[in-house]
Amino acid sequence: MRGGRNHRPIRRYRRWIATWALPMLLAWMGCATLGDRGRTLVPTRNPVRTGSFLLFSNVPMAEDAPAVRCLQALERDLTQHLAFPPPVGDDPVEIYVLDDRDAFTHFLRFYYPELPPRRAFFLAQGPDRVVYTYASPRLEEDLRHEATHALLRGAYGDLPLWLDEGLAEYFESDLAQPGVERARIDELTADLRAKWSPNLERLESRVDIRQMTPRDYREAWAWVDLLLNGPEPGRSLLMGYLGEAGRTSKDLRLSSRLTPAGLTNERLIAYLKDPRIGAVAGQPVREPDRFRLQDRPIEPAPLSSTRPHGLLRRVRAWLGL
Repeated sequence: MRGGRNHRPIRRYRRWIATWALPMLLAWMGCATLGDRGRTLVPTRNPVRTGSFLLFSNVPMAEDAPAVRCLQALERDLTQHLAFPPPVGDDPVEIYVLDDRDAFTHFLRFYYPELPPRRAFFLAQGPDRVVYTYASPRLEEDLRHEATHALLRGAYGDLPLWLDEGLAEYFESDLAQPGVERARIDELTADLRAKWSPNLERLESRVDIRQMTPRDYREAWAWVDLLLNGPEPGRSLLMGYLGEAGRTSKDLRLSSRLTPAGLTNERLIAYLKDPRIGAVAGQPVREPDRFRLQDRPIEPAPLSSTRPHGLLRRVRAWLGL
C-alpha cells in the first residue's frame, strides 16, 4: 500500500528524536511498549545496505537473510522484466522492520492513526522514500510489494493509482519461482465465472486507495501481465508510458494508447482464458489459500489507550509527523 503524500517520514537528523525521545515519552505516558530489552519501537540499529535499500531492525539481520535476498531478487526482476533504470545518486529507500504485529499496531496508532490496520505501507515526500512493516510470515512478499512502490516512485514519479498497484502486485512475487501466480489466476477465473468483466476506464477512475476493491487489485495485475507478457505492442506502449511519466499531463490515461492498438477489455478477457495463461473457464477452481493485504484488513490488537494526549499531539506536530 502506498501511503498519503503529505506525511513526513522519519529521516536523518529527526531520527534520533522520533525513535528515542518520542517512544520514551510514549512509554512514560503509558501509551507504548518498548519491550524488556531496551528496544526502540522504530528500529534504528543494525543497518543492512543492499542495492537501493537500507534496512533497519532491532534483531540483527544477516546479509544473506531472506528479507535481504528478496529485495535483491526484486531489483533483478525489475531489471529483467521492466528494463528498470538503475538509480544513480539517489538516497536509499529506508525500510524499518518492526519486531512484531503488536509493535506495528502501536506504531500505526500513534504515528499514523488515520491509516487502517495493515501489515506494511510506503510513504514518500519529495526524494524521501520509506517503507514500514514488521516481521511476519509474509515479510518477503510485503517487502517486495512496498519496495516496488518506492522504486517506481523514484524512477517515474507519481504513477496512476491502478498502474502503481498493478505493478506492485505483479512484482510482489519472486518471478523466478514456477507457479507463483497460480492462486491469483484461480481468483480471476472465479471472477470470470461470476460474470465479472474488466473495465480499464473504471479502473483508471480510482484515485484513492480506499476505492480499490480486491477485484480492482486483481484486474490491475492482469493488465500489467497482459502488457508485459502478451502480444506487442503492449510492452512497448507500457514502457513508453513509463518513460514519459512525470513529464506529461497526469490526465493522460494509458487506455487512450491501448484501445487504438487493440488492447481492449475484450482482449484482456481472451488473454485470461488462453490455456497458456491457465485461467480457462473449464478448469476446476480451488479456493484461494492466500489473501492480499488489501483483501482482508488485519484487526488491530487492543490497546490500553486509543487517543494520544494533547502533549503527544503537540510533539508530533513539532516533529512534522
